[in-house]
Amino acid sequence: MRVKVELIGQGLHPRETVVKINTNRGPQELSVDSQSLQNGTIEIGYPIAHQGRYVLIELPTETSGGLWRVWVDKENLMTLEAAE
Repeated sequence: MRVKVELIGQGLHPRETVVKINTNRGPQELSVDSQSLQNGTIEIGYPIAHQGRYVLIELPTETSGGLWRVWVDKENLMTLEAAE
């Protein structure tokens, strides 16, 4: 499964990219490996919990605010096939 993100810029290392993910508490930034970014999405595991239109997901890396798990709108999730 993948989640939609917005490209912000390059990270501290040549292979890093900084992206923004929209959560129920506002946008969060995180650094990911540049190769993990595909068509504006990054890979995540299966959603941990559901609450109304939001799902709790675990991110591949920690956000700049120290979060590993965030609530995102279901509409921002994609299957692997849809992202390719």
